[in-house]
Amino acid sequence: MPIPSRHTARCALLVALIALPVHAADSEHERLVALAQDLTYGSAAQYPMLATALGIPGHDAELDAPSEAARAAYLARLQAWRQQLHEISATFTAATSLTDRDDAKLLGAELARHLNDLLVYERDRKDFGGGGAGAGGVVAGANGVLDAVFTQFEHMPVPGQDGASAADQQRAWADITARLEKAPAYVAAFNKLVTKPCHLLGLIRSQQLAGAPEFFNGALSEAARAQLGAKSREFARLARARDGALAAMAATKAYIDAHVASWPENYAMGREAYDRMLRDEQLLPFNAADIERMGRDELAHGWAEEAWLTAVARHRGVSFGPTTGGGLAPGGPALIDYYRERIADLTRFMKEHEVVTIPDWLGTVNVTETPHFLLPVLPGANMNPPRKFSASNASTYYIAPVASLADSAARLDMNQDFDWDRIMSTGAHEVMPGHYLQESIAKRHPNFIRKLQDSAVFVEGWAFYGEEMLVRLGMYDDHLDGRLFTARWERVRGARAIVDPKLASGEWSYEQAVDFYATQGGFTRAAAAAQVADIAATPGYYFAYTAGRAQIEELYAAYFLKLGERASLRDFHDRLLSYGATPLAIIAPELLADLDKPAAVVRAAANY
Repeated sequence: MPIPSRHTARCALLVALIALPVHAADSEHERLVALAQDLTYGSAAQYPMLATALGIPGHDAELDAPSEAARAAYLARLQAWRQQLHEISATFTAATSLTDRDDAKLLGAELARHLNDLLVYERDRKDFGGGGAGAGGVVAGANGVLDAVFTQFEHMPVPGQDGASAADQQRAWADITARLEKAPAYVAAFNKLVTKPCHLLGLIRSQQLAGAPEFFNGALSEAARAQLGAKSREFARLARARDGALAAMAATKAYIDAHVASWPENYAMGREAYDRMLRDEQLLPFNAADIERMGRDELAHGWAEEAWLTAVARHRGVSFGPTTGGGLAPGGPALIDYYRERIADLTRFMKEHEVVTIPDWLGTVNVTETPHFLLPVLPGANMNPPRKFSASNASTYYIAPVASLADSAARLDMNQDFDWDRIMSTGAHEVMPGHYLQESIAKRHPNFIRKLQDSAVFVEGWAFYGEEMLVRLGMYDDHLDGRLFTARWERVRGARAIVDPKLASGEWSYEQAVDFYATQGGFTRAAAAAQVADIAATPGYYFAYTAGRAQIEELYAAYFLKLGERASLRDFHDRLLSYGATPLAIIAPELLADLDKPAAVVRAAANY
């Protein structure tokens, strides 16, 4: 959180940007950026929890006032923004740059997503209990408040770090208190808008809300007591607000539990809408059938890899696990430090093998166990990357709580990283060179429209691509367990790419999808149920690993053919990451058009 004078200045700037008429800018690029700023800051002002998720300052004490009138007003704003985009695009000529044309496509995709959320998918009508506003839309509700306050807590200013002062920390606690005080009225108003509640979404949200007391009464209250003072008026006020918010969440959970059995299973959007989503929102050259086909190819390859590795293990007379890998990780408090050491190992590996340029400004990653309220949808490791508009590059690597690493090793648990190999593989995906590196670079992009981008297909595709790349580069040497883990996660990604369109189209029931996922992905039944529930709740996300890796490999082939002997792995990766977390259909022609520029020039233009 910035110091008071900077905070005031930024708020004034945001107000000015929101009020800025699009026609006031001269060039096509300036008009597009002005529209993107209006869309971003205007949406954040109307939905303050979205602002928190993005790291936009000045809204952390606020909640919106849900109503049919507010919903209709936001729809009208979205349609007006779309009309403005049409008017800007109509002025394009043969001299319009590829970047500006692509930026217009990106804004069109963003507007399509927001409009479809409200008019086609009706997520705010179906999701009783709500979800995080930063996960691809503006749905919030009781779980949205929980997520937003958790984000504020996660990014609590620490005096002496990143220029933060004690006053910044006190103000952050005041913001949390003010938001919690508004929560009961907000949750009640939000719940009235949910006119088509979904059975499966209700079950998920009830499980998440069950974890709210542990967080609010535990970590949040303990930190507030220590930092505000156990007997201070500030802590007393926060405690009252906390209890009121918890009561509203408990009432929401009780309502869900009492009614969810009668709610329909209406999460499916249908195949036609799914194909439109791929084309219009994600700018993909694929339809549902293409996604399923890629998933089946990937699934088959994962099974084949496992069969080959099993044959090798039998030939050697060994069993998979720590004995065929780098050894069991330590349990207890030492596990966190062990993760940090593996991240350092991965960073060294990137540099030694010239995989990608690691910028000097890159910060550090916090490692901690996943809070229980997130476990229903995040059973395994997860990275919370830097927020787009936050001055801080702080990130958190969440690891699944584990009672016994040895027990996890005995059953080769897919969601618990029990040994060196598995921690290195997951760390490669989540941290280096995966999400943390990629998104840290992306948030620095000087083009506002590119800075906004968060394409799941590129983000997850890059991290998945990195897993197998490190196997090929010899990170595991002859460790069979690491190679098996990579092969099994290839099966998981293939299964996801099949389940996602099958569920969203309505062709498969939830139970069919769980059976398939557990069998093909190697998950326990409970873990498969949790994962499939999240796939149903976030259609269009979980195939991203498969589609993204395929597009990256296709682009690498085109790059290699054009550059020949001048091509290199680091050069390709540096160029690839310089375009932000942008859809690969946009990146590919731009990257190939820029091959006459040295990679260092491309990086510098992206502030990388």
